[in-house]
Amino acid sequence: MNDDDPRPPFAGDAADRALLEERLHGERVFQGVLLDVRRDRARLPDGHEAVREYIVHPGAVLVVPQHDDGRFIVERQFRYPHNRTFIEFPAGKIDAGEGPLDTAVRELAEEAGYAARLWTRLGVVHPGISYSTEAIEIYAARHLTHVGATLDHGEFLDIVEFSHAQLIAAQDDDRLTDAKTVAALAMHARWTSAARRSVLVRIRGGVQGVGYRDWAMRGAQQAHVGGWVRNRRDGSVEALIQGPRDACDRLIDACLRGPPAAQVERIEVTRCDEGSASERFELRPSA
Repeated sequence: MNDDDPRPPFAGDAADRALLEERLHGERVFQGVLLDVRRDRARLPDGHEAVREYIVHPGAVLVVPQHDDGRFIVERQFRYPHNRTFIEFPAGKIDAGEGPLDTAVRELAEEAGYAARLWTRLGVVHPGISYSTEAIEIYAARHLTHVGATLDHGEFLDIVEFSHAQLIAAQDDDRLTDAKTVAALAMHARWTSAARRSVLVRIRGGVQGVGYRDWAMRGAQQAHVGGWVRNRRDGSVEALIQGPRDACDRLIDACLRGPPAAQVERIEVTRCDEGSASERFELRPSA
């Protein structure tokens, strides 16, 4: 018997509580190298009880790596349960103590052999909601540098490059059927075609004490985008950038260079609620 609840905390509102299934107790029924299988008893909304069986998963990430010319980096990997090779974006399990972006950086280097300077969080997918706690964080990776893969022992895969049209064609003829890759490709297409941007941008590296904030202010004013910029106590520079997609994307790409003395290592982009969009760009105190 293992009565600790391994599921994520309940995150619903009052309306969701009307559908809540209350966990009464549970047990681990199998612990393997990969799988941690649980069996719980739960009280249903009508008061009856039911058995719920599911797999506990630590979470994973998937990376959509794209060259400057638009080609995507994908993998061909044999998957034993289906006895076939699949086309997939690089992905992997989050190790204990690791943040999702750290996992994404590691997996892109280990599996595909690339490092990226611009990372954009596209969202999250839950691939097996009826039988698994797994959540997969999706990132886009750009401005790539080849560093050479370091595959785990017993890991075998081919790295190939596909255009967007080739990936769509692979879906049409059932060569690309991996759910997380299909979802990530759709999320990436939505991101790249959005009319506007409202994003929080974190610039890491040698970016404080070199005039980076003033440089960002001038760049934002020239691009006619709104938002703000400030220093962070961890040594990074943070900016909120809001406006038309193309103008925002050009500014974010320019942030990889920054002022002459800057040494930008990585930029992290996260979508945020536009709320009351700012008409101008402001300098904010450090936080």
